[in-house]
Amino acid sequence: MNIPPFLLSATHTALPIIHRYGLWVISGALFLDSFGVIFMPGESILVAAGFLARYGALSIWLLIPMTVIAATLGNYGAYGLGSRFSHLIPLRWGRWIGITAPRLENTACFFKRHGPVAVMLGRFIVPLRQLQGYVAGSAKMGFSRFAWWSLLGAVAWVLAWGAVGWWVAGYVPLV
Repeated sequence: MNIPPFLLSATHTALPIIHRYGLWVISGALFLDSFGVIFMPGESILVAAGFLARYGALSIWLLIPMTVIAATLGNYGAYGLGSRFSHLIPLRWGRWIGITAPRLENTACFFKRHGPVAVMLGRFIVPLRQLQGYVAGSAKMGFSRFAWWSLLGAVAWVLAWGAVGWWVAGYVPLV
């Protein structure tokens, strides 16, 4: 396989940076993704992280707990904001974004009935993952219940997408 020299140079330049800062950058990005930054590519980041871990650029034993913690803490932060400031949304911005008091009440009823499933499985659905903390907080889902299911969802999400990257790396030669 004939690899262009500029690609080899870029790869060899990037590896020390990945070794030094990779875990922190990945964790920070997953925190922001779970906190509610809609266009953060959480799944792509985890696939790339699994790929890099397979080749030893990142420690799998540090990657898994750091990314689970980051994703969980981001969700907890969103929950806190949702529980603290959700009453302001219908008053200030509700008419422009379609959120009304009755819709918030329906959401609260939904989370009382299906909250754990919505939190855990919602981790795998792109817009819901970024919004579930805010919605669960505004729906007054109990924090301990939310925290437990959010943690389980984060573990499943990190392991599933990281495993995809690990598996793909087995079929792609390292440059």
